[in-house]
Amino acid sequence: MEAGASTRTALAAALDAMPRFRACTDDELVAEAEAWEAMGRLVDARRVAAAAEIELRSAPARGEQGLAFGRGRRDGADALAEVARVGLREAKRRIAIGTALHPRLSISGEELPGRYPQVAAAVQAGEVGLEAARIIVETLQSVRRRADPEQLTAAESALAEIACEVGPELLRVHAEAWRAYLDPDGAEPDEDERYRKRSFRLGREGLDGMTPFRGLAPAEDAAVIRAALHGVRRGVQWQRDDVEEAEDLEPGWHEADGDHRTKAQFDFDTVMALLRAGMSASEDPKAGPTRPGHEVIVETSLADLDARRGHGTLDGVTGRLSIPSVERLACGGGIRLLVTGDQGEPLVLGHADRLFSAAQRKVLVARFGGCAYPGCTAPAAWTESHHVRWWKRDHGETDVDNGVLLCSFHHHLVHSSAFRWEIRMHEGFPYLVPKRWQGPPEPRHRMQSRPRGAPPTQATAA
Repeated sequence: MEAGASTRTALAAALDAMPRFRACTDDELVAEAEAWEAMGRLVDARRVAAAAEIELRSAPARGEQGLAFGRGRRDGADALAEVARVGLREAKRRIAIGTALHPRLSISGEELPGRYPQVAAAVQAGEVGLEAARIIVETLQSVRRRADPEQLTAAESALAEIACEVGPELLRVHAEAWRAYLDPDGAEPDEDERYRKRSFRLGREGLDGMTPFRGLAPAEDAAVIRAALHGVRRGVQWQRDDVEEAEDLEPGWHEADGDHRTKAQFDFDTVMALLRAGMSASEDPKAGPTRPGHEVIVETSLADLDARRGHGTLDGVTGRLSIPSVERLACGGGIRLLVTGDQGEPLVLGHADRLFSAAQRKVLVARFGGCAYPGCTAPAAWTESHHVRWWKRDHGETDVDNGVLLCSFHHHLVHSSAFRWEIRMHEGFPYLVPKRWQGPPEPRHRMQSRPRGAPPTQATAA
């Protein structure tokens, strides 16, 4: 404890003696940035070295004598996360690179150089940062079993020297060149290794009701995903966000026309449309989605549902849904609606019979060919059948004369309480009109219909 306190005291004293950045000239500011970056690399080196030692002392072989066990933690990563007040993922990242660079112990307890001693020396000296070290270690690790040991050592030396002069992007280029040199016939083994690393992880739901996810895709799967995203993006006009008005620190891109979704929002909607289409695909590919092969229960109270205020909850998820979202899910099907009384007692557990049948779905596909929202190009397989007169609110019937195809995004939009338009049927066709519109709709309000595979024929309703 005294060693740690003295380190913090010395660092605090050094910080107090430093001039304020605002008072520096340009040259002085650059020199300060370089100096602090060098100090940061030294601090990072000590961080990962400490992480590796905590992991070593928490080894399962130590049993009850292990560091993690003594602190009531599961393993070294759990202990490090507690001590450093970082997430478990960051703790594991530190342990992984720290262990790769940490000295090893012989059977007799003698300290031996680590697996990558030249990289470790450069990191400990503050000459190479952790990002660069990870690039080198991952590159060498991927070919270690097949490469000549002497060539592997030469590659480590060369890459460690290059990392002292260039940034991570250029270092990665050099690393890939060395990888190809060390393992020229390693394409197939590399593919096998990458395939084993494929993953999809759904994270923990946050306090805001949002759930993160991440994963790794092999080359051929990534190509499929990119092709799908780029195919849907084709023809969309994008506009760069203004730096001053950007919500994030880095300005992005959004649709120039239409719904003004960002690229990230647009791609998310595309992925979810593909997922929903696959999960609810019928045996007849021409019919598109009919009845989902999964079921989700949405719970809400009768009072909230009648007042169209309040919220609903999803089975297995703590995030709340607005009543318009509950109505949208009930409209599109794929859920069972659990309605409760004032005391939480279950009143009604609905069935999924509100779904359009496969035959009805075929009629809607033949009529609309895809999403009927003006300007949308989503194909029929990505759409949901929407009740023009809502199933719950308006007691609308599940009939082709009361149905229209909408992609998930536009289905969500028309059920939003903030949306100022609504769909009305007129002479057998759906029209998108302002909610306060009086009288029959005008031709410009008519929603688009097109043969399957044909482009939209209507302009946007706006």
